[in-house]
Amino acid sequence: MNANKTQSARLATLDQLAKTLIPAHLTPVPSHETLRGWFDTARIPRFKSNPAAKRGGGTVFYSVAAVEKFLQARTLPCRLPAATLLCRNLQNPPSDPSLN
Repeated sequence: MNANKTQSARLATLDQLAKTLIPAHLTPVPSHETLRGWFDTARIPRFKSNPAAKRGGGTVFYSVAAVEKFLQARTLPCRLPAATLLCRNLQNPPSDPSLN
C-alpha cells in the first residue's frame, strides 16, 4: 500500500467545511446561515443525500473545489490572521511612548 496517498474530498458538509477549509481563509468562521447564504448566492453546487425526497432529503454536501475557488476569489491572499498581527505588535512595541 502506498504510504504517500493523501485524501482529497470532493464533497463536504457545512460542518466539515467550517472545521477544515474555511478557517484557512476566514477568521473567525462565519455562522452556518451566513455561509449557506454566500454559497447559494455564488451558486456553489450542492448535493442532497436523498434528492428524491419531497422535503429535506438529509445532509447537504457542497463541492469542495467550488467552495475553495469561491474563497480564494473573495479573500485577500496576503491577509494575516488576527493572532499573527497581535504577536507581531507585541514583539515590536511602538517607539513613541505617547502611543501606549
